[in-house]
Amino acid sequence: MEDRDIIARLRDLRRHGEQRANEAVTRRYAAAQRAAGAVQEAAAAVRKHLQRTADAEDAAFSSLVGQPVKAASLHRLQGQFEIAARQTEQLRENEKMAGVTEQRRKTELSAARNDHRASMKAVTKLDGLLEHLTKRSARRRIALAELSEEDERSPQRLPTE
Repeated sequence: MEDRDIIARLRDLRRHGEQRANEAVTRRYAAAQRAAGAVQEAAAAVRKHLQRTADAEDAAFSSLVGQPVKAASLHRLQGQFEIAARQTEQLRENEKMAGVTEQRRKTELSAARNDHRASMKAVTKLDGLLEHLTKRSARRRIALAELSEEDERSPQRLPTE
């Protein structure tokens, strides 16, 4: 097997690896986009919850205005507010974890892009080497063809003893 054939096979293998790296970039990009969407959804959930909690607090306090308030009513409201505060904490923790996941996905995407870039560079180098070898062998074939033409045109020499 000639050098050119070996390099062509190696280039094909590297090209296959480059395609796999490109597919990995595509998958990582989609995962990063999903993670970014999850962050936005978590932030929206926190905002909605805070708005609902504020509305519930306003409604609860406005119903108490102008009336005598019993301790049981205050304890019930306090319990509702504590539950809302725990829910807010949980939603903020979910938002934070979504942000951590998004950062991880972005890091994975960056690494996949670097791998793809390296694969592309390797394929490009082998393409250049293969092109160089092809040109060199073409020049060699032309030179051999010219030499054989000259041999055919020149009179045959008899071997001398």
